[in-house]
Amino acid sequence: MKKNNSISTTDFHASDLFEKWKNLVGKAEYSIEIFTPYLDYTINALLANIPERIIVTIITALEGDNLFQRGYQLKSLKEAINNGILVKNLNGLHAKILVVDNDFISLGSQNFTNRGRKNKEAGMISEASFKDSKLIATLNDWNKESKNISSDLVEELLIYLEEKEDEISKIKKKFDQSIEKIISNFNQRELENQITESSYFNSTYRFAQGEVILTRTVPPPNYDYYSFFAQEHNNLCKWIRTNEEKQEEQIELEDYNYYPALNVKTMQMAYLRIHTSRITFMKSTFSMSEWDGYEIGKKKYKLDFTFLKSSTKNSNIKVTLTKESIGKATLYYLFNGSTFSLTNTKYNNDSIKQIIEKELLERKEILSAFLKFLLEPAKFTTHWNQPKEIEKFLPEYSYRVGILEYQDLPILIFNKR
Repeated sequence: MKKNNSISTTDFHASDLFEKWKNLVGKAEYSIEIFTPYLDYTINALLANIPERIIVTIITALEGDNLFQRGYQLKSLKEAINNGILVKNLNGLHAKILVVDNDFISLGSQNFTNRGRKNKEAGMISEASFKDSKLIATLNDWNKESKNISSDLVEELLIYLEEKEDEISKIKKKFDQSIEKIISNFNQRELENQITESSYFNSTYRFAQGEVILTRTVPPPNYDYYSFFAQEHNNLCKWIRTNEEKQEEQIELEDYNYYPALNVKTMQMAYLRIHTSRITFMKSTFSMSEWDGYEIGKKKYKLDFTFLKSSTKNSNIKVTLTKESIGKATLYYLFNGSTFSLTNTKYNNDSIKQIIEKELLERKEILSAFLKFLLEPAKFTTHWNQPKEIEKFLPEYSYRVGILEYQDLPILIFNKR
């Protein structure tokens, strides 16, 4: 193995580090040691076909937290022992280190698991020798401190986990759901406070006659016609805006136009049609029937986008850009009434990924114009089956409504009364 005075460091993703590990263990001359608290069949795939002359040792931690609902870890250890690998236990181990010939190392955050190959991980593989270093000396001490694990012990632990699998799974699922609910509820309260207590909600726009309360009406006879009405003599198209100079100016929304709306409680979005004192129709899915295509990097892409109806506290807008000769890109956003947050991206090939990221996402002015385009008020074709959707978007009997501003565009904000 060639030695030099450099250390290679890089960020790893997916199977990138696994391939580097394979190259490293392939250069071993007499020993391989792996220190890891978490592992699965990945570690056995890594150590397959190692010559018998090479001593291979796996040092892990047989602790309750490490083994909790992890039968695959014990099964992988059992397979390793059956393959002649020495497996040892070291309480308190949390390091993830691969050592070859007491000389070259891989050190980083990635566990020796399949899931670890999919996470965002960072690490290093040495090109310089660590022989006689303090790190190697410490790892040798850990090896001496660790205790051998027999196949009988692994089998006994496996039997226990299999007996308790259903019970453990239920406890784990309930615990995870409780934690997720606590975090979700807290974030929702913070978001609601941020929106409803902001200067935007309280002073940027207000209804000419004061606070606006919308109430759901009963459909007329023989009509499947859900709608929300404002108080008598009110006009939903007329608002008063406080400008930057603290002066009031009247703003009039166009009658029978659709305007983007946000339900603060659920973070779901839709376009709602305004007509004087009532809101009658909504639209949440848009395709190329509304547009001729959207130009990015001097090429027109087919544009579709949807206001999502589930998991909307994570993302509430899904945008799809398609060009047959290039590929398909899907962008997920969370819009809170005043700012967009990109929460996820999906690309069907690297070519469109590079184009969308370079020509759209990384260019602030172009991206700003694109996001504004998604929220611009418009007149859409109205279908008679759409009123039912309003009840799903606004399920409560009444709401307080206001307007936030995004790039000079009005965004209707609905908050439970």
